[in-house]
Amino acid sequence: MGEHQNKSYRYERKFIIEQSRLNDLLSSLYSSSYNEKYSERRINNIYYDDYNFSAVSENLDGLSERKKYRVRWYGEIYEKSNKVLEIKVKNEFLNHKINIKLGPIQLNNLTQIVSFNKEVIQSLNSQKKHYNLLLGKRPTLFNSYKRRYFENNQSDIRITIDQDLSFFSPITKLNLKEKNIIIEAKFNKDVNFSNTFKHLSLTRYSKYVKGTLYTSFFAPIY
Repeated sequence: MGEHQNKSYRYERKFIIEQSRLNDLLSSLYSSSYNEKYSERRINNIYYDDYNFSAVSENLDGLSERKKYRVRWYGEIYEKSNKVLEIKVKNEFLNHKINIKLGPIQLNNLTQIVSFNKEVIQSLNSQKKHYNLLLGKRPTLFNSYKRRYFENNQSDIRITIDQDLSFFSPITKLNLKEKNIIIEAKFNKDVNFSNTFKHLSLTRYSKYVKGTLYTSFFAPIY
């Protein structure tokens, strides 16, 4: 186990489309020299926040510098697999990630996230550098979705398509299904990105914020 830090900052631009427009988007991607880079896979996350939901408030307030904590893994939700604590660092419009390996941990059921969290904390505390890293934080949201990856080697731009999004609050036990598809364009800060896709409008969308606002009793104060 250990830490990996991707120090290269990158931009992320998000778009939302309805399911009925997916085929049109795929046609646009293929005609624009994008190729599917990897096989579709499921991504699972458990997000962490403090008792004031500060990460939600900071996002809604548009703070230029903030961090988001989540445990991430790929594949089936309930299989025993290597999990990673991912700290996503945002600075203005640029992002980079710090990944801390947790080793093989299994989530047996969404109602047992508290027990799962104990194993996460135990793994972190066994690594002296990361002892108490999640102190004052708790699991506040589970989310899962299927992702497809497209890449344009000529422009060094990556497009991801996320669909079949589901959310669950371990606090309220409420669920949410996202009907729309989330598109992200990801590219390094030295790449000149131009949105050439028809009917794609730039939007602000945070999976964590939407899932939390719809499955918890937290109400931001403005």
